[in-house]
Amino acid sequence: MSESTEPLTEIPVVELSDAEGEALRAGIASVDANPYDEFETFLAQVRRNRNVLPAGVRAAVEALRLRRAPGALLLRNLPIVHDLPPTPGRSFASLPDLAAVGTEALLAGVVDLLGEPFSYLEWDSGHLVHNKYPIRAHRDLQFGSNAVEFLLHTETPFRDVSPDYLALLCLRGDPTGQAKTRVADITRVVDALDDADLAVLAQARYAFETDNPVVVIDGRGLTEPQPIISYRDGTRVVEYVGDLVAIDEESQRTLDELTRRVLAVAADVPLVTGDLLVLDNSRVVHGRNAIVPSYDGTDRWLQRMLVTTRLLDGDRETGRLVSDRRYANYPDDYQKALSRPAAHP
Repeated sequence: MSESTEPLTEIPVVELSDAEGEALRAGIASVDANPYDEFETFLAQVRRNRNVLPAGVRAAVEALRLRRAPGALLLRNLPIVHDLPPTPGRSFASLPDLAAVGTEALLAGVVDLLGEPFSYLEWDSGHLVHNKYPIRAHRDLQFGSNAVEFLLHTETPFRDVSPDYLALLCLRGDPTGQAKTRVADITRVVDALDDADLAVLAQARYAFETDNPVVVIDGRGLTEPQPIISYRDGTRVVEYVGDLVAIDEESQRTLDELTRRVLAVAADVPLVTGDLLVLDNSRVVHGRNAIVPSYDGTDRWLQRMLVTTRLLDGDRETGRLVSDRRYANYPDDYQKALSRPAAHP
């Protein structure tokens, strides 16, 4: 991490009491629909039980949504199922029995306070709840299931529809204590930049290297160049990923300075069982340090949901799945990993 006198990103914490946790467990016990094959029924059941969330949780999530609080919130001591199975060794969608783990209603209950759940057709077999844990075949890719450093990033940037929020529920913490989720307040960083840097970042001069390019610049295959800073309905939007590259030297210098500053304010959070991290995708970026998984059923296991406030409004005809229009430009190894089950060799 970069040395800096800047304060680290603030992450408020709300911890449920044991009594609140047990009341929440009892309150969601009636949710029995499988979110992996009957999501609308599942969500309707969750919404019928929305009042079981403690008042402190509801108030903290509302403060984040209204931007009266920082763009990250950590909820602790949520009631995880007692009989949690071993962490799978292959992609969740490829498991022979796609039964609910029993934690999905906790995650969906918090997500429902923020907006509408959605996802991408090409991801996780179209599931709205994503199960994330180390997979050996993904070890070196920039996926949440990798083992190398998962670079700081805006979730799914540069799309027609990117998440407004995301939530990460820790079902099983890393038994070694290595894994730390990294969060950085990128809006604070951008606010401190000078006008010249802001002007460069607002130009379409940033892209990803790929073997399925849209353009070739100086011999490099690249996705369509995009600005890091843009505006949506008059509101500034910052979209950043740690492996972006610039199309010229000036914009690369500006990107390097942005990266240095983002790393300098990043805070590391060692998620443990029962933690739920809520992130405002327009204000913070997130990632994870490098880890050494054991692939023996004890590795860290998270569940994730994405949230939009700009799509759907609960319209079943529209659907909750949108196409990832950048999928065709993903590198070949990424597409292969997404399109077929990944298991232990």
